[in-house]
Amino acid sequence: MISYQLQPIEAQAAFTNDLNQIYAMHQFVRRLAIEAGFTNTALGDIELAVVEACANIIKHAYRQVPTGTAPIAIHVMCDFGALAITVTDWGAPFDAPTGRIPAPDPDRMVAEGRRGGMGLFFIQQMMDEVAWDLRPGECNRVRLVKRLA
Repeated sequence: MISYQLQPIEAQAAFTNDLNQIYAMHQFVRRLAIEAGFTNTALGDIELAVVEACANIIKHAYRQVPTGTAPIAIHVMCDFGALAITVTDWGAPFDAPTGRIPAPDPDRMVAEGRRGGMGLFFIQQMMDEVAWDLRPGECNRVRLVKRLA
């Protein structure tokens, strides 16, 4: 039997493009996910997806912006057993994937000397839904959804 929280949960928080804030970002989401009833594996999936999304924003969207000077907004809403996390930035957009990202080939990555490059794959694997809304000159959003099992 699935039990849902009695009241919808909604909260938002503001951060900056500082990798030192990654912990605070995922702890903000973690606290709300626990309140919504997520535990164990699902909670780890949510945290990993949030860390990857925020790290990508800091490393890529805000690549040429001084640390700690650019905003990142996180909005979390949970109702009817679905947790929706929207992460917004005002940095450079990217070419978002239009479908499922194939599993990376670790042997090839090692042979090519590549580090990283698996974040978007992990985000898609960990969450039930992932959608990007990229508006050059305005803002970029990624919406991550996880449902209670």
